[in-house]
Amino acid sequence: MNDRLIIAGRSFRSRLLMGTGKFASSQLLAKAMEASGAEIVTVALRRVELDNPEDTILSVVDPKQYLLLPNTSGARDAR
Repeated sequence: MNDRLIIAGRSFRSRLLMGTGKFASSQLLAKAMEASGAEIVTVALRRVELDNPEDTILSVVDPKQYLLLPNTSGARDAR
């Protein structure tokens, strides 16, 4: 039996999804992600600047290690 979670052909060992909000610092977020074993990380679209390579959340969440799952919570319209 295969216990892996498969989404869109991508295989994950962990079923834990971790949010990036409410952390006091980007260093604490990085430590929590590593300790959790999560491979899928939710990112609130309102809190991230996709055009800014120095965005604190994107600088911590390595897209090669974690699947970024956009969270539209709090968004009022498509903009």
